[in-house]
Amino acid sequence: MNVLILISLLVFFAALDFANAAYCSGSPAPGERTNDFPIFDQKLRHIKSVKNGMLFEAGPPNATFAVVHLWGTPYEVGYAQGELRKVAVKEFIEKTWAYLNTELYMELHGDKLPDWAKRLVVNQGMSAALDWTIKTTGPFTPQAYFDEMRGLADATGLSYDLIYRMNMFPELTKAQCSFFGAWGTAVGKDDQSYQLRALDFDTDGPFKDFPQVTVYHPTEGHAYAQVGWPGDLGVLTGFSSKQLAISEIGVSYPDDSFEQGTKDTRPEKVRGEPWMFILRDVMQYEDSLEGARDRITNANRTCNLIIGLGDGKENMVNGCQFSGMVANFYADDNLLPVNSTWHAPVEDVVYNGMDWLCPGFNSVLGSQLQKYHGSIDESVTVHNILPTVQTGNLHIAVYDLTNQNMHVSFCRGEKADPSEPHYAYERQFTRLHMKDIFEQQPPTEF
Repeated sequence: MNVLILISLLVFFAALDFANAAYCSGSPAPGERTNDFPIFDQKLRHIKSVKNGMLFEAGPPNATFAVVHLWGTPYEVGYAQGELRKVAVKEFIEKTWAYLNTELYMELHGDKLPDWAKRLVVNQGMSAALDWTIKTTGPFTPQAYFDEMRGLADATGLSYDLIYRMNMFPELTKAQCSFFGAWGTAVGKDDQSYQLRALDFDTDGPFKDFPQVTVYHPTEGHAYAQVGWPGDLGVLTGFSSKQLAISEIGVSYPDDSFEQGTKDTRPEKVRGEPWMFILRDVMQYEDSLEGARDRITNANRTCNLIIGLGDGKENMVNGCQFSGMVANFYADDNLLPVNSTWHAPVEDVVYNGMDWLCPGFNSVLGSQLQKYHGSIDESVTVHNILPTVQTGNLHIAVYDLTNQNMHVSFCRGEKADPSEPHYAYERQFTRLHMKDIFEQQPPTEF
């Protein structure tokens, strides 16, 4: 991730964003593996309540994480999160900011510049890059996001500008991730569907130490949950009370069908609504797969991504080739990208492993989905598919779309026993009963 951040910034300052029609060279280790931990399934533990907010703790004792409920207007939910999680929000944002600058500084090898100059370049470069992103996306950002960030700043005392910059960071990065959706013959059950979201990102810095599931109960739209970090407004992993789910993969290895970001196409578009906000709008305002597709199609999109969209009412999952120029949706009968050698179609399954052009991971993921075809569910995904494909190092959500359960796991934190398994796909998962979570009533005493 460190190199990818540096590359992203250098690309920005050069005003070029061209890929070379290259292929991802990564792949899982040979052989098959299992995750033998049972799925943890116990009642959430209430910690604290404030006006418009409640904090719960979930997970086994060695892998707890926060579940934060927020009610109200955009400003009110921002303020409530700031009140509930003031220390965590401040620590996460401040440590992440320092980490990003330190890691970028460490990437500037050689002795052509003195240390003070390197620090100046890195610090001004990061701020300038994120401020430029704010300038190019701000006109397309709904007012609700500004209001929520203001509430968060007022409650925590953090700089509004710093909160805004950190929420623009995903626009500059490319996380390698994986997703699949399975239904019908693939799961062997009538009217049943599952979806995977595996996030592969940096596991050295603060991201692993602040896992949080944030549950929004907004005054407009409907309830939804996002898996992320304190003070993180957008959605890269999410599930809604309308049984819609989100997966996302950053594309570092596109082909010309994206119509941007390759040697023979235009640079990636930068002026538009931040992608994490578009996906959050899907969670908050849409109640069907068709509605989700329409919102993405009509959005002012920017960078190259793969999006997974699942609907537990229809028991269907689509992939989406997402860029500033195209929004192409696909399932098992028109799987993208087309390659019968390393991305073979599987009946009633849609999938992408790590990137668009990534033979090593796509072929192993496809083989596992074919091996367990007819019995794919949360247990098979957690205990067999994920540890063999080795995807989802930072966090994972396995959605039971039909029964409204979300199974999450997170990378081992800095304070955990170092003898424990490291990556999210190796660790114990926790089942969250989302129907019950969405029905949580706001606090009456605080």
